[in-house]
Amino acid sequence: FRGQSGMGLRGDAIVQFDWAVGQLMETLDKLGIADNTIILLSSDNGPVLDDGYQDQAAELLNGHKPAGPWRGNKYSAYEGGTAVPMIVRWPGKVKGGQTSATLTSQIDWMASLGNLIGARFPKGSAPDSENRLGNWLGTDNTDRPYVLELAYNRCMSVRTSEWKYIEPSDGPKILSWAPGMETGSEQQPQLYNIKNNVWEKENVATQHPQLVYDMQNILRKARQKSGK
Repeated sequence: FRGQSGMGLRGDAIVQFDWAVGQLMETLDKLGIADNTIILLSSDNGPVLDDGYQDQAAELLNGHKPAGPWRGNKYSAYEGGTAVPMIVRWPGKVKGGQTSATLTSQIDWMASLGNLIGARFPKGSAPDSENRLGNWLGTDNTDRPYVLELAYNRCMSVRTSEWKYIEPSDGPKILSWAPGMETGSEQQPQLYNIKNNVWEKENVATQHPQLVYDMQNILRKARQKSGK
């Protein structure tokens, strides 16, 4: 796969990954079980182009935007560092060609898959996981009330379908060891209307004090619950 992407070693790795997924799909078809097999394709959070490796990843981008429409990259509190893609394929149960913006979390996989197979969870296990199977199947577009996000510097955020709150945090705005990568660190609260301003450019925290207070309470209660 080396040299096939024209985008260096990282691009070549994506070509290899694509090939590997294709092999799995072909095998399911040959076995005649593709229609009754659910495939969940997701990833780690946030792209990174320069974290110390001299592989020309940034120079060979050719206009590609690894973080899509979002601000920030890996390690950042912004959506470019925390948003995670997901593809669901289950021909026998899920209609193809749909796109969903429903808010959910990878933490929900445990409860959702458990519900799918009728599993019984030990008492107290997976306390933060919610059954969002209907979101996957396209039968329920109800958003998760909120998702908690964590950046590299332990800065936490609260993300709803419409808003994103980033708590105040000390630290550099740009990572010294990853040139050009924003951390999202600010000494004042940040609030963005994520539904209408996906780039997280306009901090409207001072315009919505009650909403900021509500978001801060979500974090406070979550920390109390975890004991941290």
